[in-house]
Amino acid sequence: MIASLLVRLCAVALLWLAATEAAASALVYGLATVPVVVAVTYVLLPRRRTARRGDHRGLAGRRVRGILIILGIAGWVLWRSVVGGVDVARRALHLPRADIDPRWSEYETRLRSGPARVALALVMNLMPGSLSARLDGARLEVHVIDPSLDVHSSIAALEERLARVEEAFA
Repeated sequence: MIASLLVRLCAVALLWLAATEAAASALVYGLATVPVVVAVTYVLLPRRRTARRGDHRGLAGRRVRGILIILGIAGWVLWRSVVGGVDVARRALHLPRADIDPRWSEYETRLRSGPARVALALVMNLMPGSLSARLDGARLEVHVIDPSLDVHSSIAALEERLARVEEAFA
């Protein structure tokens, strides 16, 4: 348990330092943020008990697969954020009037677990042009900058990736 906690603390702290470029002004926020993020990782990716003798290979393989899927999700979200950010900037700078038509949309998720549904709602907020406003069971209410954006297919693609993480760590 202690080793798992230390590994997660070090990983999140390193990510925080990299994201803030170790700015002195951000260190105080990191002291509060890093433990919260580590706690969230335990909710989303709970520590597994040690497998029985002979089961180590299967458990390790699932963990590696899960970690690779998570890295794939991070890359996908990063790419979607860049593409979406360019689109949002284009819409905001469209003169003489911004090219937006905000709307509400609903999405029914097929994810089974509560933590996976929460992860879907939180991660989709990183994609510009949409904002999850409410998660009620399997129903996700989303605010969209313009109905021409295909937010449902983006959410479905993210949901598919999170379902693979959910399966890998089940």
